[in-house]
Amino acid sequence: MTPKTISFRPDPATRRELDALAEMRDITASDAIRQAIHEVYVAEQYRRAAAEVAEWREDPEYQAEVAAVAEEMSELRAW
Repeated sequence: MTPKTISFRPDPATRRELDALAEMRDITASDAIRQAIHEVYVAEQYRRAAAEVAEWREDPEYQAEVAAVAEEMSELRAW
């Protein structure tokens, strides 16, 4: 698959930051943009997962299920 070209017009501050990042990582500006997008994507996935876990911790039904599984596991250990 041929990568799609995306036009990017940074303001002067963003251009300086992009150039600095590319230089720090010894990569091209295109690679720096790709890596930055990937890093933000991964961070967003972790943020969403953490938010979902927080919701589970507040869910009484989920907590009851966790307690039931823990009790069952305790009973199995007795064997």
